[in-house]
Amino acid sequence: METRTDRQRDECIDKLLGKVQELEREVVSLKAEMSVRTPDVPARKTDTTPSSIPVNPEPQPSPGSGIPSARPGKYSIENVIGTRWIGRIGMVAVILGIGFFLKYSFDSNLIGEAGRIILGIIVASAFLGGGEYLQKKKNLGLYGQMISGGGLALFYLSLYAAYAFYHLIPMPLATAGMIAVTTTGITLSVRYSAVSLSGISLLGGFLTPLLLSSAENQPLLLFIYILLLDAGILLLQRFRRWPSLVLFSLVGTALLYFSWHDAFYTDEQQWSALGAVAVFYLCFNLHALLSGRKPESDASKADRFVIFVAAAFFLLAFLAQQHWVYTWPVKIFALLLSGVETGFAELAVSRLKTARITAVSYAAVSVIMTVTATFIVFDQHWVLPALAIEMAVLGWCWFRLDLPEFRWGVYLLALVVLQGFAVNLVYFPEPFEHFLPLFNSRFLVCSVTVAAFYVLLYTISRYRDTLDANERAVSMIIFFITQALSLILLSFEVHDVFMLASQEAGYWVYARELSLSVLWALYASVLTGAGIYRRIRRARLLGILLLGVTVLKVFFLDLSSLETIYRIVSFIVLGLLLLAVSYAYNRFKHIIFGEDQP
Repeated sequence: METRTDRQRDECIDKLLGKVQELEREVVSLKAEMSVRTPDVPARKTDTTPSSIPVNPEPQPSPGSGIPSARPGKYSIENVIGTRWIGRIGMVAVILGIGFFLKYSFDSNLIGEAGRIILGIIVASAFLGGGEYLQKKKNLGLYGQMISGGGLALFYLSLYAAYAFYHLIPMPLATAGMIAVTTTGITLSVRYSAVSLSGISLLGGFLTPLLLSSAENQPLLLFIYILLLDAGILLLQRFRRWPSLVLFSLVGTALLYFSWHDAFYTDEQQWSALGAVAVFYLCFNLHALLSGRKPESDASKADRFVIFVAAAFFLLAFLAQQHWVYTWPVKIFALLLSGVETGFAELAVSRLKTARITAVSYAAVSVIMTVTATFIVFDQHWVLPALAIEMAVLGWCWFRLDLPEFRWGVYLLALVVLQGFAVNLVYFPEPFEHFLPLFNSRFLVCSVTVAAFYVLLYTISRYRDTLDANERAVSMIIFFITQALSLILLSFEVHDVFMLASQEAGYWVYARELSLSVLWALYASVLTGAGIYRRIRRARLLGILLLGVTVLKVFFLDLSSLETIYRIVSFIVLGLLLLAVSYAYNRFKHIIFGEDQP
């Protein structure tokens, strides 16, 4: 079989791409001709052949003619405004008007207190009855849902006024009444298939503890109430697929908890509060895992946000219970939570074969929680190596699980690690007098970072068949970054070895420059040799480029600044290394210029 060179393969690929683009242009032009083509002669009435019968007898306006369509779309702007928003705004206006009437009657003493509440309940019941009646009428189902929603809102308003304004009923009775209204709204939403009614009922349910607050600390009753409300919404998902309500319920749960925490929390209640939040966290994650069993076409963005919000709620609640101080319990909790999220991701990948979106969401949360735990647990000096190790481990996991979306998260984490490497290299807080070459904290921290980049580079090389087209450039960039970090770290070590001595004796400056030249030439030679042995073209090219930089340094800097003995050593070492590289190229040119890895 004839072996093609890189240039020949590139030319073949370019030709194929040109053919594909030409075919795409022809298809686009054919579609454009078909879309504007119209019959020249209309069909005659006397022609009764099947071919002459018009398929669509209704006249259709041409694009850009300005003539509106005879049948507006189901979700056109006119349809949405006329059938939905006008009615909703009108219902809000009616509710506000009734609220103003109750206030005005209270200020003017026109109607007795009990009469006002009874009137509000009667109007609310009438709205619910009217909504039920309109559900049976053609084309009035949506309008009936708006009427029923107004009735639910009026029931909440009347019960709140009876308790808070007029003190006609006690708090337990008002609470029971609002629970009944919430249950009724959810039941009607299932019956009518109307998510808006569930939204109104859920909003009223979460507002009930706030509106009927008695300034007494009753955490157990509050947590049980919230849990029952959440359980009702999660149970509703078995009958109607409304994931936005689950997210709404989770946000309401978090807001109610933090409202209680801000007003009543004490350290004696830590375990009960933590247990309640843990139950909420598990319930919503159980829902996310179960809903992930559905096909990806049924997946919703709200389900993904539930995973993120639940983890954030759990972590922030525990931090609030620890008074926002990074104590050891907080550090341990952060690590455990990141491990739990990683376990959820593994469970979604291994058990739920169709739950790719769920697995990806859990994977993202595990990355975020792991990075967050790193900043919480480790001191400033050890944040960089911890992030670098996470980058290598997460990169291995996402390549092994073939999750391209989260490999880009690893690349972003690599940018953070790269920035931390630069900061630690230049501003590492260690007294210079304590510096020992290769045995100092800076070299240890930065070498761990370099090693992590090498692991990531090895992972990319091993799974290069799974890379997207855009990731090819990322692979090359990471290769160059890895080599640059290695050389820069070694150069800093060589430079700092002679820094203290050069302040005492000038001749150490010559030794420093000589050592840098030797280091660069030796590193370039090793890199080129590795590229020849492993048939990695980018390694050979980078080695040759670095050799060129070293040659320029020796001829233009060392030649004029170094003393004779250092100049001799510099030129001899550089020449020997160049001869060795040239020998390797000539000895193995049949391998180098044959089949080659990019």
